[in-house]
Amino acid sequence: MRNLVSVVKWLIILVVILGLAFLVYAGVKISKPLKTEAEEEVFVVSPGESTQQIAQNLEQERLINRALFFVLNSYLRNQGGKFQAGSYALSPAMPISEIAERLASGKVIDDSIKFTVVEGWSVTDIGKSLEESGIVKSREFLQAALPSPLAGGLLSSGEFAFLAQVPRQNGLQGFLFPDTYFFRNQSSGEEIVRKMVRNFDQKLGSDLRKAISEQKKSIYEIVTLASIVEKEVGRNVPKGAKLSEAELKKLEEERRWVAGVFYNRLAAGIPLESDATISYLTGRKGSARATLEETKIQSPYNTYRNRGLPPGPISNPSLDALEAAIYPADTDYLYFVTAPDGTAYFAKTLEEHKRNRARYLE
Repeated sequence: MRNLVSVVKWLIILVVILGLAFLVYAGVKISKPLKTEAEEEVFVVSPGESTQQIAQNLEQERLINRALFFVLNSYLRNQGGKFQAGSYALSPAMPISEIAERLASGKVIDDSIKFTVVEGWSVTDIGKSLEESGIVKSREFLQAALPSPLAGGLLSSGEFAFLAQVPRQNGLQGFLFPDTYFFRNQSSGEEIVRKMVRNFDQKLGSDLRKAISEQKKSIYEIVTLASIVEKEVGRNVPKGAKLSEAELKKLEEERRWVAGVFYNRLAAGIPLESDATISYLTGRKGSARATLEETKIQSPYNTYRNRGLPPGPISNPSLDALEAAIYPADTDYLYFVTAPDGTAYFAKTLEEHKRNRARYLE
């Protein structure tokens, strides 16, 4: 009995010691910033977000070392539930305690600009819109998004492991995730690019990455195909109009069918013959069909002349387009046409395809 009491006593002492050691360790982490030097960036707290959600977002944005320590600090300082929605200027050079205090005091910034990257925009489209919004010069953004092979930028930093698959000369086209962001006026190009790539990193979850790996494909191959699917399938709706749930569901279905068509053609050794890649070459906007002259352009991005995928993405695809490239429809289709309203029509044979072209395009 005495031995049991002695064991329990020492276990209690051990637990107390470990607990105190953890508190000391946590205290150091709470008071020590993630980096010694870093620029401020915009961090958004959305209405209704819990302390745990905010902590996870801070960790994912690499503003703090661990979400656990932010939650612990909030509990010890009785700040849980007191964090206010808004845009904040935060930096990984700030300790957790200072970040939490800023969020709790509601020290929001007034010069943050809401900016939306539209699904299917190219790097050039994004740069132009950023400059028009007064956030950053297009040239500075493009230098960060399309660095020279020697400069490297994020491509050679090792910050995002999946970028190791990307040829340096191709830049970050395809990895600037379409979403709504908040940026400070005159943000740096590197800051903006990092935020968009980090968003891509978060959106392409472990389940999607596992599926890509099991298919013996690379993330870069998936992004490249998804970027074509994104530009091939869409709906021409008036500005400000929204698609119904049924229309959105149909659009998602068509993206998977188009991805299935492209995979079928790749497997059969047939050129993709994507008008979207021709538009990328010529810089033409919209979904106009490629002319005969355009299909003869000498370029690795000309999918009429060349078999297989082009060297890299032609746009920045949505999550749905990425999922379509990962989970394509299992079909026998080898052809499709896209009508002027954006609806896709599919065919298994060349004869069917010709009839669809005559019916919907001519």
